[in-house]
Amino acid sequence: MLSKLTLQNVVVIGIVVAVVIASGIFFVLIRPTQAEIKNLDTQIEAASQRAAQLPAAKKQLEDAKKEVEEARLKWARYERSKMPDIDMTDRLKAALAYWKEPERTAKVLQDFVSRSQDVIFLGGFAIGIPTTDPNQLPWPIWIVPLGTFQVQGDFESILRHVERWNNAPRLVLVDGLQLSGVSPQLIGQYTATLFILPRAKNDQPGATLPSAGGAPGMGGFAGMGAMGFGGRMTAPGMPGPMMGAPTMGAPMMGAPTMGSPMVPGAPGGMSRPPVGGGAGVTGPALGGGAGVPGVEEY
Repeated sequence: MLSKLTLQNVVVIGIVVAVVIASGIFFVLIRPTQAEIKNLDTQIEAASQRAAQLPAAKKQLEDAKKEVEEARLKWARYERSKMPDIDMTDRLKAALAYWKEPERTAKVLQDFVSRSQDVIFLGGFAIGIPTTDPNQLPWPIWIVPLGTFQVQGDFESILRHVERWNNAPRLVLVDGLQLSGVSPQLIGQYTATLFILPRAKNDQPGATLPSAGGAPGMGGFAGMGAMGFGGRMTAPGMPGPMMGAPTMGAPMMGAPTMGSPMVPGAPGGMSRPPVGGGAGVTGPALGGGAGVPGVEEY
């Protein structure tokens, strides 16, 4: 039968066999290899793009580290100038610091406002202790509403007084400034809030004490009230009111009477000073704005 195949038939059969073999090689070897090459090209392109972004990413990382370090240095300066020394690593020592701090802060704030020679500051500061239980000390922040205060002076002097709170020896937010009366005898009224941030090792307060309800030998602190500038506290173990503290509800000696009744209900344990007459004019919230006042100045 093979003898009947002509040369032409042999050539045709050879061509067909070659095509079949070539098709098999394409689908079995060449096509998967091409797909793999295409996939590798895509990976190489993506890696090249990431490599091109690496210098920029490294620079962003270095910039971020620098910003963090600058923020830490700024906060360290701010903490030294604004925050009292209260370390919560040891709760008993922290409790003693908390109990002493109201009188100290009241004095430094009174000294601060007394340096405003262009206005008359009406009122004073009375700050109570946060708690007698070392296990209930405020953490991570102690927020103390100082109350409502009034100053008398002309328009520009009152604004300068409010802005000076940015340079106070404590972190105080001044808000809700309202003006009444007629210049140069304007009355500026605002609220003030004190913020104290104690520190602790690794930002973790110390372990709670075995028994709550006051430090050993400190039972007399149940009789302690608010501490004001010029007042003193009863000794431990001797409950009773503070002795020698001036009345904080009335204006400071030498300040003119503004002609209106006292307004009760000021927070922080202090009566509001008299509110002056005239139409009230609501002013912007100055002395720190939203959040922490004057941080950028330190």
